[in-house]
Amino acid sequence: MSEDNHELKEFINDKFNSHEDLEALRFKRIDELLTQFGKEVDSNEDTIKRVHTRVDRIDTRIKTVQSMGTAVATALGAAAAWLGMSKS
Repeated sequence: MSEDNHELKEFINDKFNSHEDLEALRFKRIDELLTQFGKEVDSNEDTIKRVHTRVDRIDTRIKTVQSMGTAVATALGAAAAWLGMSKS
């Protein structure tokens, strides 16, 4: 019986150690995944900043074109009014 008990204790001890090793590997893998996720989030934040910068630039260009269009329309209106008054 003593040898059976010893073998059982060794078996239980091996199982316990294997379980601890497996848990350590699980936590290591979780840490790796969290690190990778953090890198991806940082990369996405940079991409979002670049997109916002481009959108701001496009918005500024649209406003510039609109202002130029307003200036041209105003100048044409003034010219038409001047021509209309000078023909009277």
